[in-house]
Amino acid sequence: MATFRLKTAEELRESITSKTQKDILKLYDELYKQIAKEINKAGDNLTKERLVMLQRTIKSRIETINSAVQSEIVSASNSVCEEVVANKKDWLRQYGLKETDLEYAFAYVPNRVVQTIAAGTIYQEGWRLSSAIWGVDKKVQDAIDRIVSIGTAQGKSTYDIAKDIEKYVQPGARKASRTISSWRYDENGKKIRDVFRFGRVDYNAQRLARTMISHAYQQAFETVNRNDPFVEYYIWHTSNFHGRVCDICRARDGQKFKKDELPLDHPNGMCTFEAYSPYTMKEIAQKIGAWYESPAGTYPEIDLFARDFGYRSR
Repeated sequence: MATFRLKTAEELRESITSKTQKDILKLYDELYKQIAKEINKAGDNLTKERLVMLQRTIKSRIETINSAVQSEIVSASNSVCEEVVANKKDWLRQYGLKETDLEYAFAYVPNRVVQTIAAGTIYQEGWRLSSAIWGVDKKVQDAIDRIVSIGTAQGKSTYDIAKDIEKYVQPGARKASRTISSWRYDENGKKIRDVFRFGRVDYNAQRLARTMISHAYQQAFETVNRNDPFVEYYIWHTSNFHGRVCDICRARDGQKFKKDELPLDHPNGMCTFEAYSPYTMKEIAQKIGAWYESPAGTYPEIDLFARDFGYRSR
């Protein structure tokens, strides 16, 4: 038997996810510093008009941030896919495939996977990366609007409301720095308690980035192995990323999945996968050698697989 695991691709996914998160954090941290500077410059003289302008400024800057976040996600996902392809090509060399036949192997995979992820083909109908980014933007705007409305209802000064906004746009907090709450009534007279947590403005963008990069990794893994006739099934490996394992992943750890039945890792997931072959590498190499020496059609499954890396003739 032989097993194929994306060792360097797994390592790259972790490092590039970490880098992407730091880049996103930096974008939001710059926003925080800019907003804090403007608020402190105005001081107690901050008027309602200036507060409205502050909200508009934040909205504009968040839109710019989200555009950069989308570019970061696409670039990181593409890099992870390229490393998956490089790992698979290293494995195919052990199969005994000729270097000249592997030059363009799976060259189409990174672009196809990234397009699939961005278009939301693997998700529910109507989902797109661009719309998800827009959703992050909307959540931030809704949160700021709530801070203003709650602060106004509580009789806070314009400056104090602005300082609450400043606390909200401060990114990277592991937990909320503090919570504000108030009571209000909806149009039907039902009492509603508003609760707002500060210090997590970057969370949704970070979560989206981690999820998309991991899903790109998984989709690339499945694509390069889908037609490999020597791969029988996949084995799920729980990541234990940062020491946290959910019940779903804990139950899947070590489980075998048919090649067309591997479940999509959940949002924020960082699990990994292994391709299992019942053949030894020596047996695979012997079959590949026989395939090279035989007429087309003798080994139809290998013929099909060879198309994935551009092989056309002997």
